Formats: sequence, C-alpha cells, structure tokens
Amino acid sequence: MGNSFQQLLSLLKSCQGQENVLVDNSQPDLRLNLDHATIDLWNASYDQAEDTQANLLLATTSSSNPIEETSLTWVVGSAIRHVLVSSQEELLQLLKSLGLEASLAEAVIHHCPGIAGEAIWALYYERHGHLVASPVLSSGLGREVLASLSADPSE
Repeated sequence: MGNSFQQLLSLLKSCQGQENVLVDNSQPDLRLNLDHATIDLWNASYDQAEDTQANLLLATTSSSNPIEETSLTWVVGSAIRHVLVSSQEELLQLLKSLGLEASLAEAVIHHCPGIAGEAIWALYYERHGHLVASPVLSSGLGREVLASLSADPSE
C-alpha cells in the first residue's frame, strides 16, 4: 500500500469531517474539504460515471470542449469531468493548462496523497476563490483507507 496509503489515512484521521482545512500557510489558496457530506457527494458523482478508470474529478466550465480548453470553476452549474492522469507531471501540466499557477498546482500534488496515482481526488473552486480538493473514498486507494478507518476500534 505504501506511503500514499499512510499519508491519506493520517490526513483523514487528523482532519476527518473538517470542511475548510488549510494545509499549507504558504499556500492559502488551497484548501481540503474532508466533510462527510462533501465526500459523499463526490463519491456519488464518481460512482455514477461511465469512465471508472478516472482518478480525477474536475469541476469545469465546459463538458464539450477538450479539457485543456476549459477552466476550473465552482461546483454549482459546472460540468464535472472525469479524467485519468497517469503521473504527477501530467497532472501538473493539466492543472497549469486549466489556469492554475505552478506553485498552486505543485501544492495540490504535495498535499493530496496519492493524487495522479492510486487515489481519486476532486478539484474545484469555492465561492471565495480558494481551490478545494476532496478525496473520493468509494473507490481506489480511498476505499482501502476508508476500510482501514472503519476497522480501527480507536475511531
């Protein structure tokens, strides 16, 4: 399972249920949303997708344009795009093409355990302009972490 598993497990244990987690004071534009209701919504969105290979859900301005020709937006009224990225470098390039500054895109990679790999994450903007990341726990690495949390009698 490795390092991503332990990092995601630790993140969820320490911040589970919190809605607006600032993970890096030097990058205040990135927040994690680990609120149960939000995670449930992203789980449902992922589970309804036809593309079960996707490891990234993006709230974008368009569902018909190529992904590189759209931008990230807030969830309400957005097109939820299911994307498969095979490496952190590919994710970095995608996020920059969607309008993120390089430092913010790098912060996403650094603070979202398993992103662009075994874990599935959702990215979107919230109404105050912060980029928000939420893990999907119904599949992939997230499902394994959730099972571990459920099996832990100390939780």
